[in-house]
Amino acid sequence: MAVRPRYALLIVLLVVPAAALAWMVDRYDNRPRQSVALKAFTTAEYPDNPESQSRVFGSYPHRHLLIESLGATRFRFLLEPASPQATTIELTDVDLAHVVAAVPPWITADPDLTKVGLIDREWNRQQVRFPRSSSHVRVREGGDGFEQRAVSRIDLARNCLNAGLWELLLFTEEEGEERVYEHLWFTFPLGLYKQLFEQVNGLSYWSYWWSLEHWVDPAGTTIRLDRLRTVEREWPVVATAQWDEPVPAQGEQAGKRKNILTPVAATFLDWYKQPVQFASFIPPGRYSRAHPRETQLHYLAELTGATFRQVRIPGVPKPLGEIELAFRSSRTQDATRLIIGGLDLSTVPAASPKDYDRGWQVPLGIGNPSFFEPYEQVLANPPAQRTFYGFHLDSQDRWLDHHAIGVDGPLLHWDAHDPTLLHLYLLSYERHALLNHLTLVIPDADRRS
Repeated sequence: MAVRPRYALLIVLLVVPAAALAWMVDRYDNRPRQSVALKAFTTAEYPDNPESQSRVFGSYPHRHLLIESLGATRFRFLLEPASPQATTIELTDVDLAHVVAAVPPWITADPDLTKVGLIDREWNRQQVRFPRSSSHVRVREGGDGFEQRAVSRIDLARNCLNAGLWELLLFTEEEGEERVYEHLWFTFPLGLYKQLFEQVNGLSYWSYWWSLEHWVDPAGTTIRLDRLRTVEREWPVVATAQWDEPVPAQGEQAGKRKNILTPVAATFLDWYKQPVQFASFIPPGRYSRAHPRETQLHYLAELTGATFRQVRIPGVPKPLGEIELAFRSSRTQDATRLIIGGLDLSTVPAASPKDYDRGWQVPLGIGNPSFFEPYEQVLANPPAQRTFYGFHLDSQDRWLDHHAIGVDGPLLHWDAHDPTLLHLYLLSYERHALLNHLTLVIPDADRRS
């Protein structure tokens, strides 16, 4: 009678590893040509969608996507039609080295900077635009002819959730603006993603896969800024928080206003007088008011000082700028620092505050691209070579999860009339709103010397 349990144990010992191996082989399939399923949501299924939708939204469906490696880091995406009206659409020869989560090579000697940099890159949206005129876009003959006539742009997005969750957005122009006529979600094959990651970073994917695929928060990681840049000099600057200023809502903030779950702040100070919740961004990559996102904006409730530094980044010939904003929590009295550095301030655009959305915006992290960029700009300025870095740190230089606090990153522009006045806004979680408007006086002689 004792034999049977032994047989059962043996079967378990054989079957479980075999099942695990089969799961791994399937999950990390690295065949160079793979067909993946697409998901689209109707307006009824996705009522919290903030996008501007076309009159023909949902009328030209595509339900299968062929992803093909063309060698090295270049790929082809082939959208196959799912109705007689639609046609085949192709994005080809796209270099995904600039889309996969990656960090600048000069930080990889520091494991903590590397970990935080990779996770923050994966957790922040990168949406790359391809205009119809791009050599990478092909709209084939077929269907009823609408897509040949009317496709104005295709966007490829790596969204801000787990590794592999990507999107395609198809646009057409109506009434002078580009509107989405189809939005598709898919999982980029993780076996191919692993290959890309390792080729671009020169790092083992298995050292980071769990964090990248399962949203593991590296809060508490020590950030050694001296391993990222060298300070040449620093000085205090005059920074003013415009607490009593009305909160504007242009561009993306106008569309996402409906996904602010608490009373919308009339002035910037109002954000810090109440608990603030936003609609969460949930898999596979959509907003849900049914999943409130808590924030910890109390960490930003009191601005206590500002410092400007001239810094050097390894391999970069000219000095760059770094801004440190010091805050005190209204709840805990803890002191924190927001560091925004690696800035070439000569490239920051000038604008009026009423046109703040023309400013430059970027998610916190290391070497991150902006949230939305044309493909040609990404090619000309590869993210892994960018010098920007941004962190929210506690008093002991430990990384704070800015997403949990409720911040995506800064938006910057010089004043249209005063060249010494820098406007700095903090974008909320998922850029639903502006949380602060700070003005900093940085004379041209100071920032260039």
